[in-house]
Amino acid sequence: MKYWKVLGTLIFVVCAVVLAFALPFSGLSAEGHRVCSSILIALGLWIFRPGGVPYLAGSAVLIAGSVLFGVPLRVVTSGFTSSGVWVLIPALYLGYALAKTGLGKRIAYFVLKSFRPNYFTIVLSWFIIGLVLSALTPSITVRLSVVMPIAMNLVEGCGLKERSRGCALICLAAWGGAVLPGTGWLTGSLWGPFMMGFLPPAMKQLATFDAWFRIMSVPWFIAGILFVGLVYVLLRPETRLAVARESFHDTYRALGRISTGEVVTALILTGALVLFATERYHHIPTAACAMMAVLALVLFDIITAEDVGKGVNWDVIIFFGAVVSLSGIFAHSGISLWIRPFIEPGILSLARTPLTFLIVVTLGFWLIRFVDVPWGFSTIALTSSLFIPLFEDYGLHPVLVSVAAIAGGNSFFLAYTQPFIMVSDAITGQRAWSSRHVALAGGLYAVSIVAAMLISSFYWKAIHVLP
Repeated sequence: MKYWKVLGTLIFVVCAVVLAFALPFSGLSAEGHRVCSSILIALGLWIFRPGGVPYLAGSAVLIAGSVLFGVPLRVVTSGFTSSGVWVLIPALYLGYALAKTGLGKRIAYFVLKSFRPNYFTIVLSWFIIGLVLSALTPSITVRLSVVMPIAMNLVEGCGLKERSRGCALICLAAWGGAVLPGTGWLTGSLWGPFMMGFLPPAMKQLATFDAWFRIMSVPWFIAGILFVGLVYVLLRPETRLAVARESFHDTYRALGRISTGEVVTALILTGALVLFATERYHHIPTAACAMMAVLALVLFDIITAEDVGKGVNWDVIIFFGAVVSLSGIFAHSGISLWIRPFIEPGILSLARTPLTFLIVVTLGFWLIRFVDVPWGFSTIALTSSLFIPLFEDYGLHPVLVSVAAIAGGNSFFLAYTQPFIMVSDAITGQRAWSSRHVALAGGLYAVSIVAAMLISSFYWKAIHVLP
């Protein structure tokens, strides 16, 4: 695996060198070729991460290479001043507070102890837990860090074999509940801040909390239910789950009385969610509301000076700023203008039948994800200029179009194409599921997404966002 990652990176580097010096594409300027070469090297480092290098390495290549080949620094770093990054940073601190105080674990065990334990109620519990945690933190990594260790403790307590059907069922249901439903509102996952960053400046005001919830909540709620439901149907073992209900009560009691820190954190996070949801009444931007919540956590000593460095993964922040800047980099270097004739006619021709457009674009993103591994961000950036004609000429709201991009970004058919699968593997010590289980779950996710789009089309038409 180590040598495969090095080889993969080298292939990208060699292609980048050839691109920079041979200038093979007619109609693309020398600056465009060389900026493309910088992006290729960055992609190689982001995809393969040889030697475990941080995302910072690829971000540094992208920023330095773009500036070196003529893109102004203000364009290259424009992602760092976008509203998305200033939602992302406080959002990660909110998630950190949820984990630090133990509130997330308390919520999880409270839900689990509320049902008589069997495979069905545990799957249902994971979905409820995912919804609650999504309301309190947009960080999927934080949610996974809460639920996946509990899932493995449950597997061990039931005497299930590692990577067995029952083990995979419990862990994949926990994963699905933590990852999928929260996409239904702007601050329920980091997809909200990311897509805000990719939208053209003139369209950012359309991605409000209200608009996001109105368009996204139904399809992602349906997709989440279908995914965990199909996992339950296809992976449920024939033997019953051997665990006593009292064991969940004992574990919950072992957590002790709820602390002041947990109460304060719950109140602050709930208050932030209320502010996010009522932006159209008080007109305070989401980023400002999120920063106010962080300030409250600091004032109540939930986040201290020593937490500033470890409470947020700054490698992810730099990666976010770099990839969101790609839209401006593509535009300034002429790459967007050069590639537009190749992709625009096909995409815009599909927009005449919006539901077909969403499904076909989703399928396209699934194919692209095999090479554009970091959530397909470079593809989203490259095509972001199309949000404008899709809205102005075909009436497709940018949040509706984002459904296809996010459906592609969350997809997985192999473990390496889904970063959150890899995060969960790391948390569970690769004991949760086998590669066969991942492939099956990836197929079930694909079925769930397409079915959710078809069902949601009736709702989208009713609220007049689908022509």
